[in-house]
Amino acid sequence: MWDVLKRVVDEREIKIMVYWSAVSAALQGITLSLLIPFLRALYAREEATNWLIAVVVCGVITFTVEALALRHSNKVSVYYVCDTMLQRVSNKVLNLPLGWFSAANQAKVATTNTTHVSTLSHLGQMLIPQLTSAFIVPIVLVIAVLFFDWRLSVIMLAAVLPLWLVWKSMRVSITRSNEVSTTAAVSAAARLVEFARLQPVLRAVGVAGSWQPVISAVDADTKAAAQAMKIQGRPAQFFLIIVNAVFAVVLACGVAFVFRGSMEPVVFVVILATVARTTFPLAQASLLAGELDNTTVAASSVAEILDTDTLPEPSVPASPANSDVVLADVSFSYEERQILHQLSLTAPAGEMTAIVGPSGSGKTTILRLIARFWDVNSGSVKVGGVNVKDMPHDQLMGMVSMVFQDVYLFNTTIRENLRIARPDATDEELQEAARRARLDVAIEALPHGWDTQVGPAGLSLSGGERQRVAIARAFIKDAPILLLDEITSALDGENESAIAEVITELAKGRTVIVVAHRLNTIRNADSIYVLGVGKDGAYVAQHGTSAELSKQPGPFRDFKESSQAVTRWQIKS
Repeated sequence: MWDVLKRVVDEREIKIMVYWSAVSAALQGITLSLLIPFLRALYAREEATNWLIAVVVCGVITFTVEALALRHSNKVSVYYVCDTMLQRVSNKVLNLPLGWFSAANQAKVATTNTTHVSTLSHLGQMLIPQLTSAFIVPIVLVIAVLFFDWRLSVIMLAAVLPLWLVWKSMRVSITRSNEVSTTAAVSAAARLVEFARLQPVLRAVGVAGSWQPVISAVDADTKAAAQAMKIQGRPAQFFLIIVNAVFAVVLACGVAFVFRGSMEPVVFVVILATVARTTFPLAQASLLAGELDNTTVAASSVAEILDTDTLPEPSVPASPANSDVVLADVSFSYEERQILHQLSLTAPAGEMTAIVGPSGSGKTTILRLIARFWDVNSGSVKVGGVNVKDMPHDQLMGMVSMVFQDVYLFNTTIRENLRIARPDATDEELQEAARRARLDVAIEALPHGWDTQVGPAGLSLSGGERQRVAIARAFIKDAPILLLDEITSALDGENESAIAEVITELAKGRTVIVVAHRLNTIRNADSIYVLGVGKDGAYVAQHGTSAELSKQPGPFRDFKESSQAVTRWQIKS
């Protein structure tokens, strides 16, 4: 745990926190130990003033040190976890390649910034102070008892090894149970999200209240949680049994020693009270074992994000001469799957270059490599004659506008969603961009116009309206390179035609690379690349203009004929 923890929280601060907590716990034990001679002297009507002074002084020191320890623990929890760690994660995320942001990794960041940071905040406020108290206070008291009755001290020491073995077993069982319950919980959550999204379909077929997959997932989650509690419970029960058994044995032996006259009654009573004082923190330790494992899991998750490699930035930045885009012999694999194999493509400045091909042929991957979501395995991607690896990330992003099929809008107004493209854009510039994107009419029809909230992910707008917002952003940004990814594939015919006209206007004077799903989108393309898929990945099967490729037998002519057949299709009465 320590190795993981020091990767996410300042190691020096953790050591200081542990030091203060340990000193505080030791002083607590010493203060309690001093009560034994003080009460014995008081009971025997002997001079107890010196012992009283020692107890008071040690108590004051203990209180002061405990306050300092608590102050530093809160500092670690609030500053080094809730503040600094969030900043480190945020700064790291800002510098991660765009290709890293899969759905799973996005969820990981959200969980880290909420659940895991909250869990790690318990480290200073609860976990380390209570664990050090649970183990150090009993050790000090056992040593103190040794000076008054070695027999009881030996009995207490005899419990150390069994307690340690059960503690280790408890940690292992908790880790195992967390793995079981976490897997089931994730599966159930995924099913519940799917269940919510499929409500229209499920209600249409009459199974909205009895969809078996979600029932099975929730049932499995319930059983996994019960099994996890069962796995965790046994070692914790043994731990508490040993703690209580030690107290019972000390009680029985102490009574026997008193009746035999080998121990003073007052010493026995005070020792029994101190032993009883140790049972509470030890019982707490059994409860904290689960929290300790949760902290380890949280620290590992944070460390995984912080240790993720970022794309290297050039030490000597280079400036592109123009907005040409050239892929030369590019090969790229993702998660052990070969996507592209020695693929070459040229998109001249100021022209529209289209990419078509079957599903899974790497069309979207090409656009993302141009925007440097990832680095290629071999070959090169150049913009204006400069390898994108030699361009600062901000410079490359400043030259590129991207419009994808799935448009994400923030849950704010249309005005603010457009301003994301350029925060300093004036209202007049926003209105002009909306007009050119054919978005102005839709905005006027909304209940609050420009100040209408678009809802989570922009779901209060239609698919065509969301696409127009994305295109308006591109007008506002006014970047020289435009990447379009099948933006009309999910639209109806009317919206597709309108978006195609807008794209034609947006493309003027820009280098446009468009991934096409329909023929209508690329009717004005200057050149077309047709991809094929081989055993080693995607490659360029054909290249030319629409007129040239239409005359050649091959995948493009098949694509064109199938598109025209769909266009001509109609229902006859």
